Amino acid sequence: MPRQPPFHVWVDLTGRWSAPAPGVLLAWRRSDRRGWEAWVARVESYSTGSGVEVLMTQSWIAAALVRPADPPTGR
Repeated sequence: MPRQPPFHVWVDLTGRWSAPAPGVLLAWRRSDRRGWEAWVARVESYSTGSGVEVLMTQSWIAAALVRPADPPTGR
């Protein structure tokens, strides 16, 4: 079984890892069709044309699109 949640992750829905978004992995599930998926709450910034806003979403994401963040130093 993958690492136990919750923990900080980076998410990149494109799979290119050019601009990952921060998130928190809340749960894992495994299906025969899709393999491992992570239930992730993530935050993304976007431009409104006159400033920047933040969008928070929660969804099941393929495990390949989620990476654990580095643990804090000193551990």
